[in-house]
Amino acid sequence: MLKQNNEYRASARRQLAGKWMITVLIILISYILTQAFQANSGIKYSYVNGQFVPRTSGAFVNFGALINFILAGPIALGITTYFLKLARGENAIIEDIFSGFKNFGNSFLLNLLVIIFVALWSAIFIIPGAILGIVFFIKQSFGMFVLTIIVFGIASSVSVIMAGLRYSMAYYILHDNPEISSIEAIRRSKEMMKGNKGKLFMLILSFIGWFILGLLALVIGLLWVSAYYSTAKANFYEDLKQSYIRVESV
Repeated sequence: MLKQNNEYRASARRQLAGKWMITVLIILISYILTQAFQANSGIKYSYVNGQFVPRTSGAFVNFGALINFILAGPIALGITTYFLKLARGENAIIEDIFSGFKNFGNSFLLNLLVIIFVALWSAIFIIPGAILGIVFFIKQSFGMFVLTIIVFGIASSVSVIMAGLRYSMAYYILHDNPEISSIEAIRRSKEMMKGNKGKLFMLILSFIGWFILGLLALVIGLLWVSAYYSTAKANFYEDLKQSYIRVESV
């Protein structure tokens, strides 16, 4: 049985008591490691919803973008390890951020596959929308052109969000099952999130006010909000995992 959002937030606050600074430091380090070499193009990452979300803006054109791409998967797995240990009352330490390198191959491939799958889900709407938009533009039907761009743009955004939610448990699953492949982690995440994507989305929405406050606090406040949300999300996974195990055993 999944808890209410306020219960996940309350659990996160209890678990973070006395550990806020080290957790914020870990968030900062992970951000630096995936942004420090970043230039104006290539694959970029933002720490969103407790995990790294790729933002593709073109092919690799510099060595820094390649380094970011290589580090993103293992660092994301390391971050996941830290927050799961925190949620489970284990000894979560700063070195956990590098633990993902112990399973470098799978974590790297998981990041790559998520990029590909999310891009494909986006393309389902982007490509036909672009084609229709070009047709209306050629016909000088500018009203339909604008409407097409808006409708398909929204549809593509929704598709990307749904895909992100669908794959959101993959790193947690890979942490708990280091012997499985990255594609299997994705498959299990999809299974686990069936009927639960809306619940995770509502948990995300419950932090919107905090993220806005974080932005107002000279953006630095986002480090604290990310720590808060990531801990709550780890607790969400713990409950989701137990529910999934019960269903599997029936």
